[in-house]
Formats: sequence, C-alpha cells, structure tokens
Amino acid sequence: MGDTVSDIVEQAVRKQCTERGFDFDAIPANHRISWGNGKLKADGIASFNIPPVSTCPARGACQKFCYATQGQQWMASGYKRRVAGFKATLDTDFVTVMTAELISERVKTLRIHDSGDFYSPEYLLKWAEIARRLPNVQFYAYTKQVILLKRLASQLPENLKLIQSLGGKLDHLIDRSLPHARIFATLDELQSAGYADASESDKPAATRGVNLIGLVIHGNKKKQFNGTQGAPNESRNLQSISRTLSNVG
Repeated sequence: MGDTVSDIVEQAVRKQCTERGFDFDAIPANHRISWGNGKLKADGIASFNIPPVSTCPARGACQKFCYATQGQQWMASGYKRRVAGFKATLDTDFVTVMTAELISERVKTLRIHDSGDFYSPEYLLKWAEIARRLPNVQFYAYTKQVILLKRLASQLPENLKLIQSLGGKLDHLIDRSLPHARIFATLDELQSAGYADASESDKPAATRGVNLIGLVIHGNKKKQFNGTQGAPNESRNLQSISRTLSNVG
C-alpha cells in the first residue's frame, strides 16, 4: 500500500479489524445498501455504511460518544457489513454498481453513512457522480470533512446535501449559514437554540433548505458527552491525511 489518503485509511480499517479479532482480507466487498436502521426505515430512508472512527479522518471529541461504536452497529455482523461496504468503495466500478443497486432497490432517499465519513476527495466525488446519475433520488450525509466540502462544493449536484457536523477537528471552518448539525444534551437546549430536531426522525436532515439540524445525545455513552466539541490530538497518520486534504484544489 502507498501513502494516498485511501491507503492510509485502509491501514486504519485493517488495524481496527485486527484489534477486533477480524481478518480484513477474508471479508468480501459488498455494495448492498441497508434498510436496517429503524429510525431511517420509518421514514423510507435507506443507508450505505462503512466502519466508524477508522474512516473518519476529521474526527474529534465525537469519537468518545460515537453511537456507531455501541449496540448492533458494533457487533460482529454489523461491523463486518461496514467493512464490506468500505472495501466496495475501493472498487473501480463502485459508481456503476452502486447506481444499479439503488435503482434495483427503488431508493428514493439515501443517507450516505450512518457510520463513517468521506475519507478522501476521490470517494466523495464517486458519490457526487452517483447522485448526478440519479437526479430523482435525494442523497444526504453528515460529514466532518469540512475542507473537502469547501473545496469540492462546485462539483456537488443539488440532490446531494452535505451537512457539516460539529464535533471534529475542523469545527473552526464550519460555515453555520449552511447545513450543519449539533449534538445537544437535552431537547430543551436543542429547541431553545432554534434547531430542527432530528433525534427521532432524520427527515429534517434529508430535507433541502433545513440548515440547523440538532440531535439529542443518546446511547450508553451519554456520560462521556460534556457539551464541548474540541478535538483531541490526532495521530501522525491523521495529520498526514489533513495535509493531503488541504491541498485538494
């Protein structure tokens, strides 16, 4: 493997697999979308997922209370499905195969990642091309890759809504006049701040024109959420990724 962003992230996913007792190479790539997220399914929203944390170069304090590192998503079967999804994104035919998958499943709204993030410019542009090929499908995603969003904004189609997500190491670059999401300790705090509540339904996030999206912290890591969203020190690999992303033209 080389030193591209994708290579570095693949190394991180391999390491995560090893730490969890799984063989990365034994998990086959799988382009299948998921209808298994109960919150999304209730609104007719499908999702496509990759592993949490290891595919999130701009992660920050959020990793301490990431919901995707608990419950069903973190169990062996759920985690392996996410690794299989990540491996599919590396395939040269990802755009073609994923487009066909979405047509076959008659998807009307797709959340890209209920875990994971756009780990490289090339990966984000793959989704931009998929959205361009399917103009009648609404795509949306939460992302902490604010640099990518700013640099590639002109190449993103209207039916791909990217929501800047607070809690990463690039929070200082977030434009709060554009779609962005915050986590709140309580519903009262969320509503008082004037945010649309996406805690029980992701419709506000999927809807064009809704820019202030709030979620109330949930799961068994609530106690680790202190309301601050500063980023911890990152590893050398993540610093390398940040430098690479800063040079995206």
